[in-house]
Amino acid sequence: MKITSLEQSILFTISYFDVFKYPLTSFEAWRYLFGFKAELEEVILTLDELIRHGKIEMKNGFYFLPERSDLVEKRQDKYDISEKFWNRAVLAAKILSYLPFIKMISVVNSLAFFNCDKNSDIDFFIIAQKNKIWTARFLSATLLHILRLRRCGRKVAKRICLSFYISEKKMNLKYIANDNFGFFVAYWIGQGTPILNIGKTYQTYRSQNAWIYKYLPNIGGNITDHYINFKKPFLANSTRKTLGFIFQSNFFEKKIKEIQIKKIKKSQEALGNPESVIFNDFILKFHPIDLRIEYKKELEERLKNVLK
Repeated sequence: MKITSLEQSILFTISYFDVFKYPLTSFEAWRYLFGFKAELEEVILTLDELIRHGKIEMKNGFYFLPERSDLVEKRQDKYDISEKFWNRAVLAAKILSYLPFIKMISVVNSLAFFNCDKNSDIDFFIIAQKNKIWTARFLSATLLHILRLRRCGRKVAKRICLSFYISEKKMNLKYIANDNFGFFVAYWIGQGTPILNIGKTYQTYRSQNAWIYKYLPNIGGNITDHYINFKKPFLANSTRKTLGFIFQSNFFEKKIKEIQIKKIKKSQEALGNPESVIFNDFILKFHPIDLRIEYKKELEERLKNVLK
């Protein structure tokens, strides 16, 4: 069969999520549709056409690649697990809301689309007040570590992973997407789910990353009930102001930066100084293994089979 541009985009989208063992509803196939602006009705009709040609299959309202029907039941199991993980994520966000200099907390990766297994961690993406990124990291990491909520060593499952911070001074992440993996960053931004949002930081962050609509023209915002119903604890605002006054010194930011950089450099040297780790006054990204390389290979294999 001759594959149309819309069909190719749908097959790319379903193949992309198949890498993460995640079948899609028709709405999700439209929302996450790669590189093609279309109406929902068009996508639904095209999904039916692709089923007739044996390119994809459907079960219980979920669409997936041929012979992958087992993913439907697995998605439900992961959804149930993820709901429990979300309770932990909201608890951690409420705790961090007591701290100064944190402008936004967003859940990213597996939990953002309810795809956790029992061994998953909970990935937080944090936007810090300008010129306070090092203090924000120090305070948040220390507090969650004391409370035994932070991922540490082999203690991973249901723990908070604090591996990505940026400064509100530089929220446009296009500079880390200018390679063959740019679409991964677009999906990552699009799927990020805010919990704590101070001063409309989330809205500013999304507007500054409007370039993702080139990849995902139908994406919209990823707002859940966990964000809508989120309420900061009673004393959070006053505690935040008090701690903000205590830690407002630029001298403290400078010294805590020096201490952290020394520790980071030592740990990265042991790992061979991976290029995927970035640490400066605008971004702290601690991902020593760039999983996108393997994901891209898996995606290309799936596309090779489905587009032939």
